[in-house]
Amino acid sequence: MATTPTYSWPTPDDTDLVKLGAEAIRDLALAIESTVSALGGTKKIETFLASGSWVVPSGVTYAIAHIKGAGGGINTSGATAGGNSEVVFASGTVTATGGGAHNQNQINSSVVGTNGAPNSGDGGIRSGQDGGNRGYIGRAGNGAFVVHAATVTPAASITVTVGAGGSGTGAGGSGIVWIEYYE
Repeated sequence: MATTPTYSWPTPDDTDLVKLGAEAIRDLALAIESTVSALGGTKKIETFLASGSWVVPSGVTYAIAHIKGAGGGINTSGATAGGNSEVVFASGTVTATGGGAHNQNQINSSVVGTNGAPNSGDGGIRSGQDGGNRGYIGRAGNGAFVVHAATVTPAASITVTVGAGGSGTGAGGSGIVWIEYYE
């Protein structure tokens, strides 16, 4: 006769309120991974560097989506925002918004635009000197990062959108999505 493993979920108490940030999320993720491992599951990750769809594997009923929106672009004028990244679960669409554009009106004697890295969701950067040789630097907004868990149905097709980076002298980095599940 099989025995059910004991669950040990971390729950912060009144003296642990500061831990409600990244450390609590890490502790919860480790507890989930430990519990699934005790049940005989193996963690799998499907990464999306471009839009597409994820077909839920047989036997999988729960997934965790990690979604990063694209970074915004930066320019003197006409920069565009980064695109949203999203995952469409049966329970609803989960969106990580793209970073905002930044238009920086400077009289430029030299300008350098630096693009956000692909699939980083980082905003573009623009630096240079104004007419009086004073240095400046500006950065467009980074894409938001969202983690969302949902129940899924085996063989269902889940639509995944990866946002495009905003345009400008410094273009934003595209977004990224990865879906974690256990088999």
